[in-house]
Amino acid sequence: MAFEHSMVKKLVGKESAAMPAPDKVSKSDIRHWCEAIDLDNTPFHKINWKKKNAPPAMMMVWTMPPLWSPEAREPTEPHELVMKALDDAGYDGAIGLSIDQEFLKPVYVGDRLSYKVKVAGVSSKEVTTKMGKGYQVDLGYALSNQKGEVVSTHDYTLLKFKALKPPTKAR
Repeated sequence: MAFEHSMVKKLVGKESAAMPAPDKVSKSDIRHWCEAIDLDNTPFHKINWKKKNAPPAMMMVWTMPPLWSPEAREPTEPHELVMKALDDAGYDGAIGLSIDQEFLKPVYVGDRLSYKVKVAGVSSKEVTTKMGKGYQVDLGYALSNQKGEVVSTHDYTLLKFKALKPPTKAR
């Protein structure tokens, strides 16, 4: 299937509905994350545990959808439709190129976050990289707490690409 750039172009500037994070911010997840990145005995543990706030770098952790779902669902949000269009056209590889994050308010244990994703841009033509040919996609995330306060923003750029096939060896 060919990539429908004109359809995707119409999605640029569109924002998703608010999507709830699957779980509340929890002390156990904060502990697991700190252990995974070896944050033992840091000032975070000595100071911030008393306040029960999460490390800012965990912000996207709370919004990640499960890797598996008992029910498949069709993409409906603008950013999901962009990704599906690229996947359907064979651009099924993905790599993050950059992320700019701004942390505006602390997130506390027990908070229930939600997020919106805006399609900020899609490259106008295919780009060629050492990984393969693809399209650069710019997404803007706004994360809010249960009070509706924006706690963080993230500008994320990724490359959706068709992986290059390794050269065949002559025998």
